Amino acid sequence: MKYTQLELRLKTKDNIIGRIQNIWFIASGVLATLFNYYWHGPEVHAWDLRFHIIRNILRQYFAKSLPHTMSNDTSPTIDFEFIADYIAMNNLPNRPLQPSIGYNQEHNIEFNSKNCVEYNVPHYGLSSDKLNQMAELDKQLAQTGHPRSISCQVLVSTQSEFANCDPNCVLGMGPLDPDERIVLYFHGGAYCVGERSLTHMHVFAHISRTTGLRVFSPNYRLAPRHGFPSQLHDCFMAYKHVLGRGFKPQNIVLAGDSAGGALVVGVLLLLRDMKCTSPLAAVLVSPWVDATCSGDSWTRNQQYDYLPALPLTDPFHPTRMFYDAGRKFSPAMLKELQCPLVSPVFGTDLKGMPPMLVQMGRNELLHDDIEKFVAKVKHDNKDGCVRLETYEHMPHVFVLFDFADAAQKAFSSIGSFVREHN
Repeated sequence: MKYTQLELRLKTKDNIIGRIQNIWFIASGVLATLFNYYWHGPEVHAWDLRFHIIRNILRQYFAKSLPHTMSNDTSPTIDFEFIADYIAMNNLPNRPLQPSIGYNQEHNIEFNSKNCVEYNVPHYGLSSDKLNQMAELDKQLAQTGHPRSISCQVLVSTQSEFANCDPNCVLGMGPLDPDERIVLYFHGGAYCVGERSLTHMHVFAHISRTTGLRVFSPNYRLAPRHGFPSQLHDCFMAYKHVLGRGFKPQNIVLAGDSAGGALVVGVLLLLRDMKCTSPLAAVLVSPWVDATCSGDSWTRNQQYDYLPALPLTDPFHPTRMFYDAGRKFSPAMLKELQCPLVSPVFGTDLKGMPPMLVQMGRNELLHDDIEKFVAKVKHDNKDGCVRLETYEHMPHVFVLFDFADAAQKAFSSIGSFVREHN
């Protein structure tokens, strides 16, 4: 097939020219921010200059790194394998984890015959069929002696009870004692970015610090190379893997932000419907619970958030790339996106949820979708099951701005919530 030629703003080859191209892409955003900040003043008075710069770099990255002017009809002519390589080459900058903050180790999770699964959830229709196809493929690979694997980060804060422990002892995958509690965290990134969870290391360190727990984060497969439900399947298998390592469900806190928050809910629904024991609790930070992006806040908060509000007819819309890259958007796809495993806000039965803390920013595009989801969880579960915290002036996944007071308050709240459910 002859693919459409694309005009891309970031490097397509890792050479000197490509690096200069990326430096200019970021520098131009920083210079524009400096000018506007000092000439016109802050857009939001609660944000300092550093906050403005990072917000605008993220906005430029998500809005301009891909050509969002393509028509729906061009979808099948785009080389999404190339786009996957392009995204991986131009992943968001990572802040190195300093030893004074925390330390981590990357492990391998192998999907062998012992932890293969069958999804007995036919009521999810096409999503169920896709999950079982992936589960069957894993089973076949395991039986032929070539099991599939993903990596997993294990991280602890050096400002926790692990401060004086030997890193080699506390960074393993098994429980340190029979009743150890852990946080199993699914990172965000629109299912497309966040390679090896490196964008979230400081978030993990803060959560480990405030909860006093180790944080495990599986590096699920990313879109557009791997479409739905690859990410959900990998996260479910990662949960099964830590159980196989000796952790008890009642000692696991599931957590995630943005796309990772939706993955948490998807795993919870699968566990409930497959009659598995529920984990201890769940923490959702700005969960992307509506892949159709239908809430009014997608229009109302465009001025403040770093996420672009794109039409679903855009082939590079994150929903399109993660669900079925290269397929034209249609009414049939819209209906598929309303499956609760894709968009939990459309679930008609959200009963059986564990205690849940949901955090969001007042200024984020997902605000109304999250509010609607929380209302449904409250309706379907006993009083006090879910707690919603809204942080004034904050954009999507504001905990990534970990220097901000709101982020530190959110981390402290997560610690308090987890300790409440000992």
